[in-house]
This record gives sequence, structure tokens and C-alpha cells, in this order.
Amino acid sequence: MIARLAALGAAAALSTTAAAARDYCPTRPSLGQSACVLDPGRAAVETALSDWERDEDSDTVLFGDTLFRLGLTDRIEAQLDWTPLGIARDRASGRRTTRTGDMEIGARIALRNPDGKGLSYGLQPSVTVPVGRTPIGGGGWGTAVVAPISYDLNNTLNLQFSPELAWTPRENTPGHMVATTATLGLGINLSDRCQLTAEGQWSHEDEATEHRVALAIAWQLSPDLQIDAGGVAGLDDDTPELRVYSGVSHRF
Repeated sequence: MIARLAALGAAAALSTTAAAARDYCPTRPSLGQSACVLDPGRAAVETALSDWERDEDSDTVLFGDTLFRLGLTDRIEAQLDWTPLGIARDRASGRRTTRTGDMEIGARIALRNPDGKGLSYGLQPSVTVPVGRTPIGGGGWGTAVVAPISYDLNNTLNLQFSPELAWTPRENTPGHMVATTATLGLGINLSDRCQLTAEGQWSHEDEATEHRVALAIAWQLSPDLQIDAGGVAGLDDDTPELRVYSGVSHRF
């Protein structure tokens, strides 16, 4: 009897392990979000190795912008995002401002297919805690919610859409504003380990509307390790001209 119970327990443990063995789905390097969540008890650290953005009259470099992810249940993961250091340089005067960024605390809730396969969608609410200072931080509390959706067109192509609604502090005047963003992307599997992502993004806040396009590539070095690189180009005068970045993602 004891041997039978032990065998049943081992079978149940193996079944649970197999059911939880999802493919790792890093949030990087896309501009949009994913509805794919980590397995319960698994954690991931996704960090920018480089992140440089050029605006009309300034340059901004971020160091170590990191997203921490922790699987809580089969469909929910906790997230914490923080930029420990950023440098903004005014090109006309040469003045440099060094600051830390704000901390974003949130969750990702998968409403369908938490492994991100097939038709997958969910919600990603978050709160921004003003631990940083402008111009790297926003200078105030904020909140946002993203509703990521993805759909596998076939084994090679994946269509992605991430609408976002946010309440954020204004940059140059007191108070808050409502900001809306929509990101449409197409993921292209070049091989089992390499994916190319092309995206277009539209955002609006107060009287400013921004349009940008992005192209990024990610290499899966192992089932738990990915490196990436990407670039973003602004399409109008309200949008930063260029952004170039790279990063690494690791699941534990």
C-alpha cells in the first residue's frame, strides 16, 4: 500500500512538472507587452545592457533598466521594473543630469492561454512609485493598464497588439494627464531560436501625438537565456528621433 501511494505521488509530481514546463517568453525586446506568464514559482530578470535615445535637443542613456518577474499562480505573475541610473545630456549647453528612474509595480494576468500560444490575451495593471526624479523619473505617482493580445497566424508569424491607458504626471506643469498608447507588432520566427519583431506605435498625451516604428531581434541561447538588440525611429517632430538598445533575459 505504501509503495502504491508513493508511486501515485511520484506520478502526480511528474504530471505537475510536465504541465508547468512552458517555454520562456521574455518581455524584451518588444515595445508592446505579452499575455504570456511565468510558471508558478519561477522567476526572471530582464535587463537592458544598453539603452540610448536621441531627441531633438538631448540624449538620454539608461543603465541597468531591469524588469523582475515572479510567477504566482498558473495565470498570474508579479512584476517590478526600475531604472537605477540614467543620464540626460542637453546638447546645446552640454549639461548632464544624472538621476534614478521611478519604480513600476504591477502584475500580468493571463485570461487565455498563459503560455502565449494560439490566441492569447490578458491584462497588465501597474502603479508607478516616484522614487526617481526628472528627467529620468516622471516626478509623481501614476497608474496604467495594458491589455496585450497575440495570435499565432502560423508556425512562423505571430500578430501582437498592446493597447494601453495611463494616468501620468505632466512633464513641465503640475498635475496629471491621461495618455493612450497602441502598439501593433508582427513576430517572425527566423528559426527555433531566433525571432525578429517589427512594430509600429502610436501614443497621445495632452496635445502631443507620437508615431514610431521599431525593429528588434532576439536569440534564445538556451531554454532560460535570451539576448536581444533593437532600434526605434521617430516618424514626426514630437517623437524622439532614434533609440538603440540591447539586453539580456534569464529565467530561474
